[in-house]
Amino acid sequence: MNYQQAMQGLSICDLSDACDALGVVPATSGAIKAMYPGCPPLCGPIATCSMSPKGKIEIVIGTIELIESAAPGSIMLINAADHPDQNTIGSLVGVVAVQRRLAGAIIEGSVRDLQGLRELPFPVYARGTVVHSVRGRMGIDSINQPVTLGGRTVASGDIGAADENGAIVFPAARAKEIFELAWRAVALEKRLFQQIQHGGDAIALHKAMKYDLSMKDQLDDKDLLK
Repeated sequence: MNYQQAMQGLSICDLSDACDALGVVPATSGAIKAMYPGCPPLCGPIATCSMSPKGKIEIVIGTIELIESAAPGSIMLINAADHPDQNTIGSLVGVVAVQRRLAGAIIEGSVRDLQGLRELPFPVYARGTVVHSVRGRMGIDSINQPVTLGGRTVASGDIGAADENGAIVFPAARAKEIFELAWRAVALEKRLFQQIQHGGDAIALHKAMKYDLSMKDQLDDKDLLK
């Protein structure tokens, strides 16, 4: 599946709604934001990494090893959530990632060199920024091992997405049905909006479109889009 293409016209909120309807509990965070104006949305398989001051793997070489282990179109998902005062990646890593055709990065932590990342361009979503270098301050604990996002465990190969709402990760095995239901949720919402904008009664329309029921009940009703 071309995840970036599948994401066109969707938001991570739509993916979250589809997960709700399917009983899938994704990892999410609304605290992770685009790191520069115009940063494009991301969607693709994730390659995971954990960083901390106690990490035993050298930070620059280890991050390049993570990038080289990832297929084109992948997203680096780096967890350094316990150390928001330390950097994780900057423009030097971005250059390597762009060369390897990675889609971008989602960071449970902080980044720097935003002007360089924007100029590449390399899309990055993170919790914030710092000024100082990562070298001598952080190391890598693990590469392509489970990490956490928003307190939930995720693994390399899961599907991650990020936009102005935050970030979400869900199992690759459920991706096709999640995207199908997400597109259905968007179609239902567009129909509702159009009817309200043409003077329809908002309460009656919400009831008719089953917005007072569960996401599963609404999205399972095939008659709503007839």
